[in-house]
Amino acid sequence: MPATVLATLVSAMTEDYDATQLAGTGRHLSKSELRTWTRFLDAGRLLEEILAQHVAHDHGMAHSDYEVLVRLDGAGGEMRMATLADQVVSSAQKLTHTANRLEERGWIARLPTDGDGRGLMATLLPPGRAALAAASGEHAELIKRFLLDVLTADEQRTIAESMDRVSAHMRVHRRKESCPLCAAGGNDVG
Repeated sequence: MPATVLATLVSAMTEDYDATQLAGTGRHLSKSELRTWTRFLDAGRLLEEILAQHVAHDHGMAHSDYEVLVRLDGAGGEMRMATLADQVVSSAQKLTHTANRLEERGWIARLPTDGDGRGLMATLLPPGRAALAAASGEHAELIKRFLLDVLTADEQRTIAESMDRVSAHMRVHRRKESCPLCAAGGNDVG
């Protein structure tokens, strides 16, 4: 997309507003904070929609199915379900539904974890690896086309570093652990 077209689109998304006239979140955030929040939300949702349509239309799977397959593949083919739930940011119940679908298709297997008998280990099976391989090339191309190619290498690095901090911070709260960042600011909300 030419820089002038992109600049026009971005300027159209940054309209002025009077925060005192708002009732929602914008009333409680600065213009800069609201812009950061809404652009993050918009970009994430738009990219998620594009990727979800790709795997659904071209490969007959939900994007949550694809993400589970990717996480298992990246972990050497197996992972405890509890760890998988944390990585895909899913409730145990939602992940169980996804895993049921994948298991019914013969793409993963779930077996009791050796030793403790309490947890389940999810294992990526050859048909699941094949389904992932069939979808992954175009999936990566869409990520490049709609996200990475729009950013410079420095912008990519900055976003990655920033999202590392944000994700780590939210995962501490998700696990209901004491948060060093919040505690340092006197704002530990657990």
